[in-house]
Amino acid sequence: MTDDSQVDGNLKGMDVLDFEGWNNADWHGVFAHHHTEDVLVDFKGMDPTRGIQEHIDAMEAFVESAGGTPPQITSHPIGFGSGEWTCVIGEFENGDRMVTVAKWRDGAIAEEYIWA
Repeated sequence: MTDDSQVDGNLKGMDVLDFEGWNNADWHGVFAHHHTEDVLVDFKGMDPTRGIQEHIDAMEAFVESAGGTPPQITSHPIGFGSGEWTCVIGEFENGDRMVTVAKWRDGAIAEEYIWA
């Protein structure tokens, strides 16, 4: 796989992860599918998680504290990458933004760094 096709595939994976997995709180389906079992996630302001179940537990708690429904991500106006790394700006329906930097392994996120 060329660098460009790897990046394109990973950016499409990020679209599916956010627009289908996150927005629909599909934690054990789409969301889990786009992360490795041993994923490391550093969501600024929270303790880093290790492993998909720990990440899911943290995101479920985050969503519950925000009213029980995930804040909806409406677009990724900026997305780029190089090799196994991608960076995406996510825009929420309320106008807030987040930045996600992800390291991919075999089509799934192995490391994720999120600033919201």
